[in-house]
Amino acid sequence: MEELDNVLERALNASGNERFDLLDEIRQHPALESLSSPESAGAAAVLLANSGDPSDLPNVARLSLLAHEGGIDGAGRIHAEASDKIALYTGRPQLYGTVMLEQNGEIVQPPVNPRVTDEERQALGVPSLAELHERMEQATIDLARERASKPGELPDGQRFCRVWTAPEPAELRARMEIDGAAWADGDVLTLVKETPMPFSVPPTFQLMSWPAGEGLQVLQLRVERLDEAVITYTLQSVDGGGQMNFSRGSHDGRFRGSSSPPELPSNDELVGTSFDHAVESAALGEPRRVTVYRAAGHQAGDAIPVIYATDGNMISPYLRRLDAAIEAGTCPPVVIVAAHSASFDPIMGNLRAAEYLPGFDQQRFVNHERFFVDELAAWAEATLGVSTDPVLRGVFGCSDGGGHTLMVARSHPARFGHAFAYSTGMPPDLREAWSDAHPFIHLCAGTLEGAFFQATEAWAGFLMTQTDRYHFTERVAGHDLIQWAEELPRALNRAWPTA
Repeated sequence: MEELDNVLERALNASGNERFDLLDEIRQHPALESLSSPESAGAAAVLLANSGDPSDLPNVARLSLLAHEGGIDGAGRIHAEASDKIALYTGRPQLYGTVMLEQNGEIVQPPVNPRVTDEERQALGVPSLAELHERMEQATIDLARERASKPGELPDGQRFCRVWTAPEPAELRARMEIDGAAWADGDVLTLVKETPMPFSVPPTFQLMSWPAGEGLQVLQLRVERLDEAVITYTLQSVDGGGQMNFSRGSHDGRFRGSSSPPELPSNDELVGTSFDHAVESAALGEPRRVTVYRAAGHQAGDAIPVIYATDGNMISPYLRRLDAAIEAGTCPPVVIVAAHSASFDPIMGNLRAAEYLPGFDQQRFVNHERFFVDELAAWAEATLGVSTDPVLRGVFGCSDGGGHTLMVARSHPARFGHAFAYSTGMPPDLREAWSDAHPFIHLCAGTLEGAFFQATEAWAGFLMTQTDRYHFTERVAGHDLIQWAEELPRALNRAWPTA
């Protein structure tokens, strides 16, 4: 077999397919494990590090450390980078902080082990953590500036990313006079706040703003299909420790793109009636609060749709828009029976998710299902005189409530004619069959919701292979109540047309 040093020399001077073949020969060479020459170890480390193959990293780390200890320039930095990549691949914080990743159009540093000192970094030729942060920030600015000059450019697979046009304070203040805190220029959304403290826009845009001078903070984003977007925003201040201040109760504003769905009217004073009631529940072992809405003129026994909904404690914005749509004749008269969700428990955790989704607390999920499907419906039928006809029954929920809606529709197909599941975070179980015996499924999700959109889109793809009894509305929005509140009247009219 050819001497390893000769193979290394040939590989250093080769390119393309020839180098690829020689790299494979280096990996399999019996002398690689016992290499002792710092020069040869350094050459092998450089070649394997540049291969891009994660399986080479242990050899890269070992050989580069040998080369570094032998005085080979640059070998310590190669060792640090290989060690950091190994740590991240195995789910641990990196040691030295050399690995930077691109996320939403900016450069970020994955977690770094705080026990590693700058002196240890210096010994390997790695800059201090502060200098690495400075380089990261400058790389982010450079990337954001470059992207701003290329309309339409987004990282692969991403719906938005940061850009930066370095806006002047005077220009920003002039636009704020006209457009408020948010506006669009082409496919770039600009959000501005007069504050010395950075802000973020959770949950849709969890990136921190940058200072623009004269006490202004700015976040600029390229957003796919921005002209179709409806985005509710709250500019949440971020303190020096990176913590957001959530003391504010209402949002700052709402951006609507030029081609977005028209804003639906909202009745601050309902034409219909609404009331709260505590429904006794043997399944839950305690009463559960319920919010009820009845379209104007509803009487017991009227054959109009009844919708059983989750998250009744957040149902008011839906009712105001439903009431206005019913008044305008663009939505059928309905009854909404919305059970409130369980409160967060400091000991038990997220009881809402445990009740709505299987897999967290199976007994709690089963108990809530019995309450929602059996006890709640029995109370509504006896007290309100709502329809018992499955054709006129619907079930509705958003987010975890959307997952709950799909579970109810799957487990109790004979009880409901329609299921409205919005932005579910629970992807379909591909082992489950879905037939036309199940309710008609109305799906909705926003392209800026990340995993919630992906899971809902997966449901649309799954149902497409199973049945034609479904509809998927894709909106350009975040995990935002406004998209659900504006979609529901349209979906109800699709299910039970007024004309």
